[in-house]
Amino acid sequence: MSLQKAFLRVLQEHKFRPLGSHREISSDFRLLAATNRDLDAMVDEGKFRSDLLFRLRSFVIELPPLRERRDDIKELVRYHIDNFCDQYGLAPKGYSPEFIDLLMRYPWPGNVRELVNTLDRTVATARFDQTLYPKHLPSHIRVQVRCAEMENDAAAAQGERSQVIRKLPKLQEYRDAIYAEAEKQYLHNLMNLTQNDIGEACRMSGLSQSRLYALLKKNDITRH
Repeated sequence: MSLQKAFLRVLQEHKFRPLGSHREISSDFRLLAATNRDLDAMVDEGKFRSDLLFRLRSFVIELPPLRERRDDIKELVRYHIDNFCDQYGLAPKGYSPEFIDLLMRYPWPGNVRELVNTLDRTVATARFDQTLYPKHLPSHIRVQVRCAEMENDAAAAQGERSQVIRKLPKLQEYRDAIYAEAEKQYLHNLMNLTQNDIGEACRMSGLSQSRLYALLKKNDITRH
């Protein structure tokens, strides 16, 4: 709070005194501030000065979360995929309609930062594949989108009495399906990241060599 008080004075008078100096310096500046905090709530909690908030609010731009501006996703995806390919020395990558469709349907609770981190991981996983597909995305994103689809399907079925109500699978079957998909994607990622080096893959995954070979055979993953 004491720092906020000092900062408020700088905003009001456009003057400050450098550390260790006895003279004040005038500065003609314009302040741009950004936050993901609820400043009104912080004022109510006594953690943020109301007079400082009023001073900061001379002009406000509210940026909606990414899930409310999905049209931006395509441009963000193209821009960051190109950047990561350039950064890692890879040839430019395309992506399938299913890939972008899945990204459009994910809610992105972490907003743009989560999208960028996801694309970074996806490009690293795909490595020399020229086209990105849903299988290159982290398994938790694919699973969450699929679960949302199932919930939407169930809700739609309940609202249409003339149609046959769709039934959810048995809980154990559902768990097994998710586990099997996550296991297969993990093994794909593991072998891609280790460039099919079995020793490195065992070290990274904590699996024994015999167990790793068994899982690769079970999931029909071949080493190239």
